[in-house]
Amino acid sequence: MTHCAKTVDLTTYAPINNQRDFFLDTNVLYWYTYPRVHIISNPYTKQQSAPYYDFVDTLVSNGNPLYTSIYNITEMLHVIEKNEFSLYKIQHPELKWTIKDFRKISNERDQMKRNLSTTLSNVKNICTILDFNFTYDSLEQFVLEFDNHRCDTFDYAILKNCIKENKLNVISDDSDFSTMEQLHLYTANTTVLAKNNVSV
Repeated sequence: MTHCAKTVDLTTYAPINNQRDFFLDTNVLYWYTYPRVHIISNPYTKQQSAPYYDFVDTLVSNGNPLYTSIYNITEMLHVIEKNEFSLYKIQHPELKWTIKDFRKISNERDQMKRNLSTTLSNVKNICTILDFNFTYDSLEQFVLEFDNHRCDTFDYAILKNCIKENKLNVISDDSDFSTMEQLHLYTANTTVLAKNNVSV
């Protein structure tokens, strides 16, 4: 199993160089740009997301170049829809509907459109979006290197493109990212930090 080149505790790291660029993973992007993120979040998720929000907020204030990818945004939009559906079910426990039923409710669909539009606008305001082809060759390489990492197919393709584009400073809570060589992982995940001998 490979390891990332560097692991950094973002709760103690002070970003002084505002020319250093950073890549935002899906979870971080979601926590920072989705305006309704804490309506349904449990206390653990709020605690988990807080250091990432604060770190990205500092980077935005400092003017650091920030990046994400079209695939991270795709994943985030899917998560938002699932969360909006979960919120709807909490408000209407008597209904035994599926997400496909939820998509047929015009006023909820309108609200969803507004939420997604706001989120996309927030992403575009802070990030340069990397667009690249996810090819069959990428899948073959994923399988070939399967025993060297713990990433799923999308994360693998995204991180390989980060390496190709020299966007090596990645902000994520995902422990699997620590198994991708060449990356500098900025995280508050205490398990990852402990395994990589970073003081927490």
